[in-house]
Amino acid sequence: MTVDPGVVTLVAQQTIQGVSSLRGTPVTFKVRPSRLTSVSVTALADSGLRFSGAGHKNATVDVIKLSGPGSQTIPPVTVSNNGTWSVDSANWPLGRYSFKATQKVPDNIGGWIVSSEYTFSYTIELPRPTVDYTGDYTPVFSGTGYTGAAVVLYGPAGGNKVAPDAQVSGGRWSSTASAEWGPTFKRKVDLRQELNGHVSGWEELEVTIAPLPPVITEITGGDDSQLSPTIKGTCWIEAVVNLVYSDAPTIVHPVTMTNGNWTHRRATPFTPNVTHTVTVTQTAGQQTSLPASRNFQVSRALHKPVITSPVREAEVARDLTVRGQLGVAGASMQLRVDGINAAPPQQLITDGEWSIALTGLAFGRRIFDAQQTLDGRPSELSDPVAVMVVLMPPVFTVPLPGGKVPRAATIAGKGTPGAKVQVWEEGREDLLLMEVPVGFDGCWEGAVNLPVGVITLQARQTMEAQKEASGESSPVTCDVVPDAPWIETPVKDGEIGRVTVVSGFGEPGDTITISLDDAAHTVLGSTPVLEDRTWSVAVTLTQPAGAQVLVAVASLDGFESDRCARQPVVLGSYSPVIDTPQAGRWVAEPVNFSGQGRRGTGEVTSWYNPEYVWAPALAVSAQGWQGWSVRRLSAGGNWCRFKQTIVDGADGSTISDWVQSRRFEVPGPPPR
Repeated sequence: MTVDPGVVTLVAQQTIQGVSSLRGTPVTFKVRPSRLTSVSVTALADSGLRFSGAGHKNATVDVIKLSGPGSQTIPPVTVSNNGTWSVDSANWPLGRYSFKATQKVPDNIGGWIVSSEYTFSYTIELPRPTVDYTGDYTPVFSGTGYTGAAVVLYGPAGGNKVAPDAQVSGGRWSSTASAEWGPTFKRKVDLRQELNGHVSGWEELEVTIAPLPPVITEITGGDDSQLSPTIKGTCWIEAVVNLVYSDAPTIVHPVTMTNGNWTHRRATPFTPNVTHTVTVTQTAGQQTSLPASRNFQVSRALHKPVITSPVREAEVARDLTVRGQLGVAGASMQLRVDGINAAPPQQLITDGEWSIALTGLAFGRRIFDAQQTLDGRPSELSDPVAVMVVLMPPVFTVPLPGGKVPRAATIAGKGTPGAKVQVWEEGREDLLLMEVPVGFDGCWEGAVNLPVGVITLQARQTMEAQKEASGESSPVTCDVVPDAPWIETPVKDGEIGRVTVVSGFGEPGDTITISLDDAAHTVLGSTPVLEDRTWSVAVTLTQPAGAQVLVAVASLDGFESDRCARQPVVLGSYSPVIDTPQAGRWVAEPVNFSGQGRRGTGEVTSWYNPEYVWAPALAVSAQGWQGWSVRRLSAGGNWCRFKQTIVDGADGSTISDWVQSRRFEVPGPPPR
C-alpha cells in the first residue's frame, strides 16, 4: 500500500477463508517525503536565480547553499497543488555553487518530517554578449550583457580596439565606432565581456555597411535658353558614381568627382515641358547603393493661377481652405490676404488643383489672390476674389439628422473656439441651452431634458469680444426616445427557471417590454412603470436550458429606447421529481426526502424561503436522490422544494428548475 508523507496511524486485520480477525493495535508512523529527484536553476536578470522543480503537494522545500561566493539565502517555498514549486533569489555573483535541497511536512507536534537530501551544483559564468549594429557609416554597436561587466570590441586576430569599452547597465550596452567606417564589406569584429577577472568567450561579428544612396543636392538651369540642367550632389569620397536619365535609361553617364562632390550636365538637350527623372547610384565597399532619383523639367510653362473656392462675395468662416486650378508641379504657391502673405508657401506635387488652409481670419471684407513660383520664376498674380468673413453657424454632431436621443440627453456639436452657443427647439422661443462655451478644440456640449417624440433643433453662436453673431444652423430633426430601463432582478448571471419575474426601474408612464436577445428578439411580456418608478413582469421561457440574455426596452407613444438594458442569466428548464414525502402522508422526524433527477447535486428547502435549507448537498444519480432533514420542520401541513445542479452534459443544462412537493403532514410533539 502507499500512504502520503506525514503522520499516519495504521491498524492490521487478517482474513482467512472469509473470516476476519479483530483489528490490531493502532501504530503511528512518520512517513518521510520522497527525496527530490531534480532541481532546475534558471538565471534571471540582475544576477537573480530561480530554483524550481517537482515535489509533494503542500510540502515545504528548503534549498540551502553549501558553498560559493556571497552570503545569499533562499527562502523556503511550499509545493503547489499541481506538485510544482519555484522560488527566486537575488544577488548571485559569478562563480561555482553547491546546494542541498529537501522537502518536509509537519509532524503535527511542532516539528518536521524531512526527506533525504538532494545535492546539486550550478556555475554562473560570464556569458557571451549579444551584439547588433546600425548601418550608419559610423556604426553603433549594441546588445545585451551582464550588468556591471565591460564589453570590449577588437579587430580580428587580436587587432586594435574598434570602439570604446562599453559598460553594461540594466542588461544593455552600446558603443559607437571610434572612427567613420563608410561602406564596408564583411569586416570582422571580435567582442567579449570582462568583469573582475572573469571573461566570457569571444563573440565574432561580421559587419557589412551598404553605401547610402548618393544625394542629389540641386538641379539648376534648364530654362528657356538652356534645355539641359546641371545635376549636382554628394557621395562617399571613394565611391564610383553612375547616372542615368529616364529618356535614355540604357546609357550610363560617369560624373565629375571632387572630394565627395559630383556634378554632371548632359550635352544632349531634353524635351521641354516634360517630366524627366535622373537616377544616381554609387558603388563602394563591393556594393552598389540604392538609387536616388529626382524629377525635373525644362522650360515649364508657368500659368497664372485661378482661385475657384471660395467664389466672389461669398460668406466664409474664419478657418477655411482656399482651392484653385492651374498649379504647376514643383512650383510653390503663395496665397495672400489683402496683399499680405497669409500662410507659408505650398509646395505643389502635381499639376492642376491646389489648396491652402487658412485659420483665424479677421472678420469683415477680405481679398484673396495667389501667385506661384518655379525655379525662381514667379507667375502672374491670380485675379482677386473678395469675400466676407463672418461667424458661421455651429454644427450638430449629436444628434444627427434622423437619429435618436434619450429624454435625458447631451447635445453636442462643433463651433468656433471662444464662441458661445444657444440651442432651441424649432418654433419655440425658450432656449434649451444658452451660452454654452466652445472649447479650444472647437467642441461644445450641454445636457437637456426633452419630451418623447419628434423634435427639430437649431443653434447659433456669438462672440461678444468681436460683437459677432452667426446665423441659424441647419435644422436637425431627430426622435426623442425613453431612457433605457434598468433590470434589478434577476441579477447578472443569476439562475432562473422557466417561470420567473423580471423587475427593475424606469420612468413612470413608460411601458417596459421584456424580450430575449436572440435572432427573433422573442418578446416575453410587458408592463407599465408605476409611479414609484418600479416595474415587474412575470415571464415564461420555453427556450433550451443554458445561457440566455434578457433585454428590457422602454416605450412611450410609439417611441422605443435603446436595447441597452441587458441582463445575462442561466436558464434551468429541467424539472426533477419529488417522490417522498407523498401527498397527504404523515411523516416522522427526521423527514426522509427522495426523488428522481439527473446527475449532479441538489438540495431540499422550505417552500416559503429557499434560503432555509432542510436537506443540503444531496448527490443525484441515475438511480435518483434521497436525504434526511437536518432541521426540525414545523408541525402541521408542509411542502418542500427541490433544485439541483446538472453535470451530465446531455443538453447543455447546468441547473434545474425548482419543483415543489404536494402537501404532507408533520405531527406535533406528544402531549405531556
